[in-house]
Order: sequence, then C-alpha cells, then structure tokens
Amino acid sequence: MSLSRTRPFLFANCMLRFCVPACLVAIAFAATLSVGVVQAADRVFDRTACLLPLAADAQPRDASTILNTPELRFADPIPGWSNYLRVWRAHHADPTNADIRRFLTLPLSTADGNTVAIRSIRGRSAPSWIGWRAGTYQQIDTPHLTVYSHADAASGRRVAEDLERCYWVWTQMFFPLWEASGQVTAALSGMPPDADVGEYLQNNPKRLTVRRKLRVVLFRDAAEYQQTLGQVIPGIERSTGFYNDERQTAFFFAGSIQDEHADDAATRRHEMVHQLFREATRSGLGGDMPGEQAGFWLVEGIAGYCESLHFGSHEATVGGWDSPRLQFARFRSLVNQDVMPIRELAADGRVAAQQRDDLARWYAHAIAQTHHLMDSSVTTNRQWLYRQLASLYRVRVELPGSDELPDVDAGFVRFLRVDDALLAANPVKRPLRQLCLAQCDVTGEGLATVPPSQQLNWLDLSRLPIDAHDVARILPAPTLLTQLSLEATRTDESIRDWLTQARRLEEVDLSFTRINDDVVDTLGASADLQVLWLTGCPITDRSISSIAKMKRLQSVDLQRTQVSEAGLDQLRRSRPDLNINPLTLR
Repeated sequence: MSLSRTRPFLFANCMLRFCVPACLVAIAFAATLSVGVVQAADRVFDRTACLLPLAADAQPRDASTILNTPELRFADPIPGWSNYLRVWRAHHADPTNADIRRFLTLPLSTADGNTVAIRSIRGRSAPSWIGWRAGTYQQIDTPHLTVYSHADAASGRRVAEDLERCYWVWTQMFFPLWEASGQVTAALSGMPPDADVGEYLQNNPKRLTVRRKLRVVLFRDAAEYQQTLGQVIPGIERSTGFYNDERQTAFFFAGSIQDEHADDAATRRHEMVHQLFREATRSGLGGDMPGEQAGFWLVEGIAGYCESLHFGSHEATVGGWDSPRLQFARFRSLVNQDVMPIRELAADGRVAAQQRDDLARWYAHAIAQTHHLMDSSVTTNRQWLYRQLASLYRVRVELPGSDELPDVDAGFVRFLRVDDALLAANPVKRPLRQLCLAQCDVTGEGLATVPPSQQLNWLDLSRLPIDAHDVARILPAPTLLTQLSLEATRTDESIRDWLTQARRLEEVDLSFTRINDDVVDTLGASADLQVLWLTGCPITDRSISSIAKMKRLQSVDLQRTQVSEAGLDQLRRSRPDLNINPLTLR
C-alpha cells in the first residue's frame, strides 16, 4: 500500500529567495564547496571547507590536514589555485605574519577587534538615486565592499564583516572565475613547492587589487526597505534582500540583525553570490542578464546552494546533507517522488522560470540538482558546472572538462537518501531549523550523531526505525515546532509528554504509529493545529470530541483507525467545515 497526499502548509513554508521582475533579478552568493558523492556509502565529505581570516593575535593552527578543499574536486590542476590555498593555510599557521596579511589585505593589528579591515565614516558619497542626504548615514568600507548604512553602527559593521568574509570564501571556492586569479597566479608562480610562504612573500611583496568595490545599501529596517523600494519594485515586501544587476548594488535591511537567531544570513549570501559572479569576475555580460534565454536554473541554483554557507571559528563550509534547502528537496523527491531532471530545468530562461506556476518546486529542484553536482565525488560533475557558470556569466577562462551534460539523473535520488555512515562522518555544526530524513537509510544510532536542536520548526522522520525516545533526544523542547511527521515510525503513547511542550504545531502526521486517544487529547493544546494525519492509528471514538474542539483544524484523516461510522457522523455534525479523510489510499 502507498499513500498519496499533498501538504500545502509544508510547501508554503518552502520559501523562495525573492525573484524581482524584469531587470531586477536576484542572483546569489557562493561560499565553500562540498565533496560529496552520488551514493551515500561512497561519500566521505559531503561539504567543502574554506579558511576564514584570523585576527592578528589568533593562535596558530594546522590547516594542512583539511582534505575537503575546493580544488580537490578537479582532476586537472588549475594554475595558481593550489598556491592560493597554500597562502591561506600559511595564514592559519602564522596569523601574525605581516607579509601574508598584506597580501590578503587583512588588518595588521587587532586594535579594532575585527578579523577584516573595516573603516566607518559619515557618509557623503552614496549614489543620488538612493535619496539619502549627506551626513545622515554611515559609509563602511572594507577592502572589497562599500556599505552605505542607515542601520546602527554595530549592525552595519557586523554586516560588512560578514560580507567581506563571504568574499574571501567565494574566492577560494571559485578561484578560476575570480577577476584576481591572474594576479595571484602571476604573483605566486615562482614559489617552489616546499617554500615557506611567508618568506616568499617577504622577498616578493605583492598586494591583491580589484577593479572596484562591491556596493551594498543597508536599510534601517524592513519598513524603510519597503518604503524606499516599494514604488519601483513590485513585490518587494515579500523579500528580505536582493541584488540589482542594473544598479550593480545589493540591498538589505538590518531589522532582524539585532537578533542573531533571526538574522537572515542566507539571503545576504544568496544575493552576494549573484553580485560576486557579476562583478568579481571578468564578466562580459554588459547590460545582459545571466540565463536570459536558457540555463537560469543554475544562476539561482548556485545562489541557493551557497545559502548553506556556515561560518565556524576558523573555517567555513558549504553544502552538506544538513543544508536547509536540501530538506525541502529531500521531501519532494523521496516522499512525493517528484524529480525534475536538469534538462527540464535548463529549458527555462529567466522570464519563463519566473512565470512558472510551480516556481517553488522549480527552485527546490534547481538548488537540489546544484547540490548534487557540487557535492559529487565525480570530478567531471563539478567541472561541468564551473564551465556552465563561466558560460552564463561570459567569463573567458580555460577550464578542464566537457560542456556535455553528465549523466547524473540516475544518482540524484541516491544522493538525497543519506545513511548513518554519512551522518557520522559529517557532523552537524550549523543550527538546525528544518530536518527531513524521511525515507532515508537512517536508524536511531545514526540519528544519535545529530546534536539536539532547540530551534527546529519542521521535523520529518517518516518511515525511520526510530521511537519516541529518539524524537525527544533530537528535539528536547519542541517549543518552536510547527510541522511534525513521524509517519510509520515506532512512535507510541510515550510521545505524549513530549507533545505537551509543542504548542505551536500547525501540521502533524502520526499515521501508522501506535499512539492512542490520550495523545490526541494532548494535541488539542496546539491552538494553531490545522492539518492532522492519524491514518492507521489505534485510536477510537474517544478522540472525536478532542478533534472537534480543535478550532483551527481544517483537515483530518481517520481512515483505518478504530473510529466507527457513528464517530465520523458525530464529527461531521459538530464540525461541518472540516475536511474529513482527504487521503487517497491505494
């Protein structure tokens, strides 16, 4: 028997990064790569590590043992790339080295407490089209960014530092496309393989330069952002940031930045990557848009992929089975058996993609397919993707590989279906807000390698051999949980105490579990509950009164339970507005 269902509430929460119309298209920030593979059993690393700038007084550390670095996914070496990463490893081995810091344009001291150079002055040179009077805003400069900010000083500096660190990670990951890759290659071409990097740069002093800085406008809050941009950009109220190709400027607001848990770093990185591919490469697009006629899926796919960028204390990673966007793709592909091949995605240009009726689905698959190509252990997959990016942005660069689309469709579903070994080899370090392992080869033992999270708002462990204890361990206090699916698990009535804490639930699926009427009584405390799946549970007519009292409930499935026809009739009379048994069993 198989189940066919739609979950509108779940998919409504699968948010898009704002797609602005016509000339204002969202583009994306990329960071660190992944080193995954097509089959979970073959994957050692499923994310790529890049190195972050360190403070001048930081403790030395050995970064030579990091094996999942970006250039390792290329069968043929790229001139300069390995040497560039050698400089970063040398920086970590000796953070005080002034010659290395000068080469990377890092601050020579820690006087200002920043790991990147930041200078803030009263602003007087913002573009006139912003409409800000001189002296009413801050101009925050880093080596590669100019941020015009109406936010408070702390938020402005924090965003500037975050974006500068994003820049450095992007250069490591996409070195072949970076405008300064030629400078780096020339500057380090004479460095012997066994040379001390610091000594070489002392004897051959160089400093990296760029054509111009990236421009960012940071509004005070969402209200100012919407008021300023709303008249010229329809739908801006649905966004938390975007990059404008025409103005070559990224726009954000700082309202949520006061709360680190609410900080929308994913949007900043998504839009920054659009800006980096457009402005930090030798792009020949001119006034054209990337992916205008076809291939727009990769413009947004690489941006969505790089939303997974996570900063640690010394390293940044991107990709990985726990990437937020992959959770939605895993549900669509494994649970709903909905897959879009790359050839289908690639047919749409920018306008056609933005006009799709299934835009959320299109985005989910574009990002998931990008994850697959980037995280694969097959070097030709990543090489093909880099070649496509170079073509989309018209960057003249010699890259290894072929322009012929690799045969990746067969391995896509296997890539999404992770197992215990992959989870153990790639521990979670980011805060989890969504977790979907439905239909994966994960047991309670594998789930135990995932650290507990208090921030989860969606948890789907359907069809895993796990019980209530495993659920409570992964989420000790489900106070923020809005969507829960434990379908066909070993969950029983012992889940009741845990559910008493889950007061924000909107959708719950406990189908084919061993819960009882007492658990249904407990669910009545969730005032926002709208969808309830109890298919195949051993509940009785005793649950009818509890269900009838769920004021916001819209849909409930009671098929194959012990609820009688009389009980169903009672529910229909007391709640004629309720959609009862919408599930199609086949």
